[in-house]
Amino acid sequence: MAQRGGSVVTFVRYGDKVAEPIVEEGQADVLIAFERLEAARYHHFLKKGGVMIVNDVMIEPITVISGAAKYPVNVLDSLEDKYKIVRVNANEIASAVGNQKVFNTVVLGVAAKHMGVDTETWLKVIENTVPPKTVEINKKAFLTGLENG
Repeated sequence: MAQRGGSVVTFVRYGDKVAEPIVEEGQADVLIAFERLEAARYHHFLKKGGVMIVNDVMIEPITVISGAAKYPVNVLDSLEDKYKIVRVNANEIASAVGNQKVFNTVVLGVAAKHMGVDTETWLKVIENTVPPKTVEINKKAFLTGLENG
């Protein structure tokens, strides 16, 4: 869906005991949005005191591109009264790191500060999950995101 302009939602739960894979509304500790409107669409999953990590970029949906709707101005400002929002331009940081494609790993680095998992564990996960030729750039992107979070 995302490759065709659609939306993709993924829930990740972890801990000593996880009873179900779905996060109930108002229960998420951390919400990661790769675009501003995603944050607005899914903020209701975040619990009070939760943290929203937002890649602070605008990607116009089809309704905006076609002229049927307008992109909401200052879409995140209205959410800042309710939630802690960490804005990051991960696309810009990824380009500075050397590869635009690692913007998601930059966002993960920002989010890692709020997830209670140590840096070494994250770096091992990166080593074990990304293609071998991209391990170093993904580690660099993660650490840069961690510094910017």
